[in-house]
Amino acid sequence: MQVTADVLDLRKAQLINQRNIYNQGLITMRTFRNIMGTHDGTGDIDCSNMGLTSLEGCPEIVEGKFNCSGNRLSTLDGSPEVAGSFDCSDNLLISLEGGPKKVTGDFNCSGNRLSCLKGAPAKVKGSFDCSVNLLISLKGAPKKVKGVFDCSNNMLGSLSGSPLETGSFNCSNNRLLSLEGAPDEVRHDFDCSKNMLSSLAGSPDFVHGHFICSDNRLENLKHSPVEVYGDFDCSGNRLTTLKRSPKVVIGSFKFTGNPIMSSDIDRNPKKNDETENGCVKYVYEVAGHYHLHGMSDHLHFSIPPSSVQAVG
Repeated sequence: MQVTADVLDLRKAQLINQRNIYNQGLITMRTFRNIMGTHDGTGDIDCSNMGLTSLEGCPEIVEGKFNCSGNRLSTLDGSPEVAGSFDCSDNLLISLEGGPKKVTGDFNCSGNRLSCLKGAPAKVKGSFDCSVNLLISLKGAPKKVKGVFDCSNNMLGSLSGSPLETGSFNCSNNRLLSLEGAPDEVRHDFDCSKNMLSSLAGSPDFVHGHFICSDNRLENLKHSPVEVYGDFDCSGNRLTTLKRSPKVVIGSFKFTGNPIMSSDIDRNPKKNDETENGCVKYVYEVAGHYHLHGMSDHLHFSIPPSSVQAVG
């Protein structure tokens, strides 16, 4: 689901209001023991949306999933080690300290008041979701995440502290000026859209899924990945040329909403209608290059096949 700036601002206001209520002592203490009773930790535990203010009384080990989301927790003190996923989303957490050290499933701490990830599990075998927080730093993030690492919809100005390896990486809708510090290896998708990027320096060289850098301030594609095995989306920027784009794009190449569209578009209105907003001269050349090398079936531009012209 797309999270707009207005929704994010509303969420931040709600979190501040919740904090004020808590600080004024208007929230009655509700511990895990008081609400859930004694639990031996076998199987999954779901104590979500029960108004908990403390995990006091939790078993030390849970042999399945643990879900304490949607409560009023300001700390993870007392939380168990888990054999599955751990979900503490939509609470009042300002720190992950006291939480599990290793998670064999997913770890979800989204929708809290975290400014950094200190105390996060060192290793997550599933996905790690820290989106919709107040993060200004990724310090403390796990070094390896096998699934999706999602730090979108925060206030990050830097990717320093990111995992070294991850499945997919989503840092969209932040305040990034650079991708320096991004993971060295991304096995699936990389989404850095809706930031303030003027350069793609720091991008991974190879992306085995989609690479999305739309809605930034890019004027060129220098430092793009070398190869993208999904779609490459650079739409909604300030591009005046598509030179230095990836050498290989297996999926669609999307570049609408850039100045290049108006500067290199054919002036014939009839032809413009036929080509769906027109074509870029450089794209003709690139598409022709792939056509000559027998790769036109693998590279898809937003232009009709009849417009692909061999160059040379």
